[in-house]
Amino acid sequence: MKAIRYYTSVAAISIRQSIQSRLEYPFMLTGHVLANCIQWVVGFATIKFVVDQFGSIGGWGYESLAFLYGMSVLSHGLAVVLFIQTWGLGYWMIDGEFDRFLLRPMGLLFQFLFDDFNLIGFTDIIPGLMVFVYGCIKVDLPLTFTNILLIFCTLVGGTLIRGAVWLFCGSMSFWTKSAANFTDMVGELFERVSMYPLTIYPKWAQALFTFLLPLAWITFWPVKDMLGTGTAVVPVPLAVITLAVGLLLFAGSCAVFRAGMGKYESAGS
Repeated sequence: MKAIRYYTSVAAISIRQSIQSRLEYPFMLTGHVLANCIQWVVGFATIKFVVDQFGSIGGWGYESLAFLYGMSVLSHGLAVVLFIQTWGLGYWMIDGEFDRFLLRPMGLLFQFLFDDFNLIGFTDIIPGLMVFVYGCIKVDLPLTFTNILLIFCTLVGGTLIRGAVWLFCGSMSFWTKSAANFTDMVGELFERVSMYPLTIYPKWAQALFTFLLPLAWITFWPVKDMLGTGTAVVPVPLAVITLAVGLLLFAGSCAVFRAGMGKYESAGS
């Protein structure tokens, strides 16, 4: 318990300092709020336009798409708040930033993840929450304890899946000795798979994003189950499986990170 209290206090101090540093530039924060709100709202409006023209997307109507889209943007925002530093892991390694982590008597991954708290990420959460609440109203989702729990499991699992994939991609820099990684490409996959019904893709792609690169678990499968648009083949809610997939993937990515640290040779000269 003493160690937990110590780590919690360190994380709280780091988060407070990060927030204070971001608030030093209020106009930049305001600009991010406006830009991200416009970005996500325009994206959602585009979906509305397509549905109005063609009736549905992959067999999903406007109401279900609003719920799916909002859930996706919410998990994206949460992942950006917690794990955005994984995008530049290669730069931290090349610049020798990990040297100071090695000198501290704390876990390396903990230090890395809590070294900076991305307040800007909340500018993604705001429009996501707006669209999600709108989607809940449109699909007439009852506000019951069970549904709240399923939404919680989906958001936590989806956030962990995103963070796990980003951490895995960033950790590859330990072996490649390069700042270049697949983060940008994976980011595009996240949005293409999590914001649209998986049914728009061919069968082989559906299998790929369900079993091999399980991005469909971020939103599609748990949302499909919550809306009752499919027949469950497992005895537990699919949102619970999303949470389990997220935990397993993140644990695996943490193991890859620790293995990569064994390859770290400092920046050198």
